[in-house]
Amino acid sequence: MANHIITGLVDGESILSAALCDADGFTIERTSTDFSPNFLHEILDYSDKSDLVTIVGENYSIVISKVETGHIVIIQTPNGGNLGKARMKLSKACKEIVPYL
Repeated sequence: MANHIITGLVDGESILSAALCDADGFTIERTSTDFSPNFLHEILDYSDKSDLVTIVGENYSIVISKVETGHIVIIQTPNGGNLGKARMKLSKACKEIVPYL
């Protein structure tokens, strides 16, 4: 079921790719083999205990959200996409996925 929640995030409009990683940063599920989020869990260590971090890049943005279990969900959003919609979907998915972890 966790896989269904992660794949359900991708809509091609506001979210291009998504991944679920464990607390150690190992990828459990991902929607694209081109999206490799393994190193991104370390960024949360520099975020002043925030559970949500957004990284804006030249070609796309990455949003990292920590789940209460210690897992993280990472999404890739297109530049010019609806970042608010993407964050809303990510927040909802982080709550829905807890029982399956």
